[in-house]
Amino acid sequence: MAERLAIIVLVAVMVTAAVLVIRRWNARRVIELIAQAPLWDALGESPDGRRTLVAFSTPSCAACHTAQAPAIKAVEQQLGAAEIRVIKVDASKQPEVARAFGVLTVPSTVVLEPAGRVVAINQGFAPSRRLIEQLEGA
Repeated sequence: MAERLAIIVLVAVMVTAAVLVIRRWNARRVIELIAQAPLWDALGESPDGRRTLVAFSTPSCAACHTAQAPAIKAVEQQLGAAEIRVIKVDASKQPEVARAFGVLTVPSTVVLEPAGRVVAINQGFAPSRRLIEQLEGA
């Protein structure tokens, strides 16, 4: 019994350590992206003076279509097309763009200031409230 408990504790410690390492590594990557020059070339777009939301998805991503897409639509309706621009990227067809932005999973969203610098990166689903806060802060 004591051996099983020791194994369970050891596995829990290892999983916790792995999660912490991955989170730290991801946070460092986000800081590096924020410090980079604008990534307009990777997108194949040019700045137009609006804050930009880049939404990464794939055709097979259920969360992208059932959760993230409605959240992005709500952001567009609340802030309006004159205030923000939404660029949708299919990560399966444009993996080089996803790589340039450090996207590890879909759905992911990236908020860019009008000049094109990264303000925030959301790996996984981001609710409309969070996206609006990030866009307003850009």
